Amino acid sequence: MKRIFPISLTLTGLLTASLVTFIALALICVKQAVAHTYHSHKPVKPVTMTAEQMSELVNQSTHPDFNEQDLAPIMATLVKLAKEDRITHQERLVYARLLQHQHQFADALAELDTLLAERPDQPSALLLQANVQLNQGQPALARQTCLQLMGQTSELVMATCLLEANMQLSPSTQYYSQLHNISEKFPATSTEIAVWVNEVLADLALFANQPATAIKHIEQQPDSNWPISSWVAWSKAKLALQQGNDILARLAPEIANNPAPNDSALLYLALAEQQTGEGKKWTTAMAQRVFIREQRGDTTHAAEVALYYMHLAAEPRQALHWANINWQQAKSFNDEQLLSKIRQLAAAEG
Repeated sequence: MKRIFPISLTLTGLLTASLVTFIALALICVKQAVAHTYHSHKPVKPVTMTAEQMSELVNQSTHPDFNEQDLAPIMATLVKLAKEDRITHQERLVYARLLQHQHQFADALAELDTLLAERPDQPSALLLQANVQLNQGQPALARQTCLQLMGQTSELVMATCLLEANMQLSPSTQYYSQLHNISEKFPATSTEIAVWVNEVLADLALFANQPATAIKHIEQQPDSNWPISSWVAWSKAKLALQQGNDILARLAPEIANNPAPNDSALLYLALAEQQTGEGKKWTTAMAQRVFIREQRGDTTHAAEVALYYMHLAAEPRQALHWANINWQQAKSFNDEQLLSKIRQLAAAEG
């Protein structure tokens, strides 16, 4: 009989690179008129898209109903434009975001350095730069980047950026109350910022072992606005409260018509199935996804593969293998915690 391993609340979506938690903040500089234009049944034609439309498509890619295969033509177009030195500032920002999404952090930082050298007044680029620095395990540098936002963004945005960096520098439960107080004093000026701040608050609440509080923060916004990272934080809290049925009831319909759903969505639906004992649909789907990743040598979602082997397949040696691969790519606080926990598990298993 397979051994079932407990899910650690410290492994939240807060700083996991593959979830791209910062991406909604790039909406600061995106015209709201282009929002909600994504329809998965329409072919993506980047040659006819404006930079704003490309950016919005990348924003939509953080949602569970998005088919990630639609990003490929945009990436190919931006690579070509960058090589030919015909890329605009807005296109370069989109390019950097896609590079981060693919865990090409050094390349993403190089593009952001070029952009910020020419346009130092772009808060979206600074926010993304800070996030990539966190992905690379450079919280002190990320904190310096966050401080450059002073006078360029709201107090809430800068404070949230700083507290995410502080969380990596010296993890503590105190940051929850600090950010909560700041968010009460300086309310979010847009839905996108509200979603992001509430997600960070939820992650900090999970770190403090307060899953019910985490759920309250995520649910302050309708789930139609949640990126995958918010769904992950919410799902972790639900699993901690033994409410896996809620995950199956609410997240499953979001990906029902998606031919290539996000790995994290599959993972947490499978974990909900495991907790509730209700079928094997999502567990099978996640196993198939892991098999495909392995056959292709695709390590983009190494953290999710490691969690699959840790919690669902109960194969700690394989979990350790993938956690090490993930650590080679991403060195955030959560990536370190994932590797440490799986090392302990593998050692205990002998």
